[in-house]
Amino acid sequence: MKIKSLKLLYFRNYLSTNIEVHPSLNVLVGNNANGKTNIIESIFCLALGKSYRTKSDSECIMFGETATAMSCIVNKNDRELDIMLGINNKGKSAKIAGIKKTKLTDFVGELNVVLFSPEDLQIVKGSPALRREFMNREFYQFSRIYHKYYLMYQHLLKQRNSYLKDMRKNPKDEMSLAYLETLTSQLVKVALYITKERVSFVRDISKLTYKNMLNISNGQETLKIKYKSSVLDALNIAEINDESFTEENLTKVMMKKSFDDIMRGSTKIGPQHDDLEFYINDLDAKMYASQGQQRSIVLSLKLAEINFLKEKTGTYPVLLLDDVLSELDKNRQLKLLDAINENVQTFITTPSISDIKEDLLKKAKVFKIEDGNISEIV
Repeated sequence: MKIKSLKLLYFRNYLSTNIEVHPSLNVLVGNNANGKTNIIESIFCLALGKSYRTKSDSECIMFGETATAMSCIVNKNDRELDIMLGINNKGKSAKIAGIKKTKLTDFVGELNVVLFSPEDLQIVKGSPALRREFMNREFYQFSRIYHKYYLMYQHLLKQRNSYLKDMRKNPKDEMSLAYLETLTSQLVKVALYITKERVSFVRDISKLTYKNMLNISNGQETLKIKYKSSVLDALNIAEINDESFTEENLTKVMMKKSFDDIMRGSTKIGPQHDDLEFYINDLDAKMYASQGQQRSIVLSLKLAEINFLKEKTGTYPVLLLDDVLSELDKNRQLKLLDAINENVQTFITTPSISDIKEDLLKKAKVFKIEDGNISEIV
């Protein structure tokens, strides 16, 4: 999978931009606050249908304008695909090969990306929400079924939580409890699906990260990833293939604890509370990992994403490296740059090309970014 060209209109500080990009390596050079990251963000938007930098996508619109549009031509499986996304204050419009996509789930997944930004270094010790977002972002790119189920889960969870708050006045009313059980049963079906998929995902990605960590640490450190599931904990089981992993059992457990949920006004059990745990040499990384080890964990994870998406989709994703070279020491920089080859199209933002190996630059396009203007350095 390779991006052939990228067009932006009123995106952040870009008035109108149309660039032909290199199939292997594209280096975006410029001082901070000139628009390097905006290019990375636009590609991410075309892949995931939303920004990774803000919850309000309307912030991507150039100041003083009412809408923005971005598009790219992608070479995928020996055919060219035109991907377009428009954003205004009322919402989004998306097209694939000229065909309008009314649902985001039908848009996401045509362009696959792996993003590595300084914010990703918080994955190990930051909020559990960051780690859940990491998993969801990965799933959205190869499984539309998971994407649809997750959106359904969010809707059902909101519905149940709203009803829990309404029940505070009379938490033991039998009619209300009967309806709550119906809502709970609907939620449980989707919760079990999400849990099962995530457990399988963590098992697969953990095998890849284990190898990567050995390579990065020159055989000195091992990395294990465990999925901490509130559903499995509630059922008091360790595996999804346990015979107790059923809708009936989980519904019973959640209804037994329904009074606490009603008083709290929220649902305590479910994928919305799940987390990832990292262990370096069998020690909890959240407690014991040094800054260098945290960087190694995230680097192992990002390199694993590339191969994982290749296995799932049949094509390599586009690699987006946003100002991360300065966050890594020379050894980790080299391990990351070793991942760059002709199969993996890569976009790197950097204040200086001195961090990029000369042999890579010979097979690359270098773009100078200055105040929303982009020009190729020949």
